Amino acid sequence: SVPTWTSYGYWLRYYRHRVIRLWPAYIYVLVDVGMRASIQHFHPMWPPTDPAVQCPKHWWENVLFVNSLFENRCMPWTWYIGTEFIYYLLSPVFLLLLHNVPRIGFALSVVTILSSSFLNMFGMIHWNFPPTQLLWKQPEIFSADFIKHHVLMYIKPQYRIGPYIVGLLLGYYLVIVQKCAKQTRQRSMRLQALGWTFASIACFWAIFGLYPALQGWNWHMYHLFYGGFHRTVFALAMAWLIYTCHTGSGGIINRVLSMKLFIPLSSLCYSVYLVHMVLVVCTYLLVPFPIVYTTKWQIFGHCLVQLILSYFFGIFCALLAELPALNLERIVFQNGHKNTAVQLAKDYGLQQSKTADIG
Repeated sequence: SVPTWTSYGYWLRYYRHRVIRLWPAYIYVLVDVGMRASIQHFHPMWPPTDPAVQCPKHWWENVLFVNSLFENRCMPWTWYIGTEFIYYLLSPVFLLLLHNVPRIGFALSVVTILSSSFLNMFGMIHWNFPPTQLLWKQPEIFSADFIKHHVLMYIKPQYRIGPYIVGLLLGYYLVIVQKCAKQTRQRSMRLQALGWTFASIACFWAIFGLYPALQGWNWHMYHLFYGGFHRTVFALAMAWLIYTCHTGSGGIINRVLSMKLFIPLSSLCYSVYLVHMVLVVCTYLLVPFPIVYTTKWQIFGHCLVQLILSYFFGIFCALLAELPALNLERIVFQNGHKNTAVQLAKDYGLQQSKTADIG
């Protein structure tokens, strides 16, 4: 039966699966980073980001997925896990409303997206922050306090929920696509051309629209608009890409993204994400400073080495923690509730899609 607001057991299983999905690899890396940083220090680090200093004090924030609500001191690159987990906690509200009262569910989704966007704009005005964090160049027209921007706005859930809601809405619409697949696949060439044009322009603007801010141009209203909407616009572009691939209109893009080569790489992405920053920091600590880049190939070389090392150590994380935990869950809870999140999607006909979130 379809779960309701009072299906407490159903929702507990829904959350249980997410915790089992995230915790083992997360705690494994947390313990490993904390212990190694304490024992194997060979290079001085900045205390506010030194895991040997911060993780013994703030590890519990990561374990409870609330690190993004605080100052995100331990393993600061994992702020996204806490932020996304909070969205996951809230997702049943949107799922139930979209299923039971679609108009109210859609209205709530739009209001949430707009509220988040306007909160971004208000924060930029109040603290004089740039549209997003600028790591290497800080124009004089914006506040130069990088850490303050990171703690007060950049990692906070209320400023980033827009793309997540876009993903939920896309999943809801894909239900309609599945129910009338034949009609959907006969979309006019004009509609497809408009969709691809919008997605291309939106994606280009979301990525390169930061250029005026980087140059320090005093385009106050533009900076506010970009800061408030660039992530959601990028999510909309990705939503179109997912939609066309799902409905068989993706063409060569769908064929490339469907290559079997990406299956093992995507399966490892969570573990790679957890360990990647450790390898990034280590590779830079092993080379003499300052690093002078004379060509783009030097940057490419650094990134390639970091990517290979991240996947190499990500395999160990997946084999030692992530995959065994998922297999144990299947064995222990094989009473018809193997994956409550997937079952929920089937019950509602909602297939949640992952939308990209950029800086």
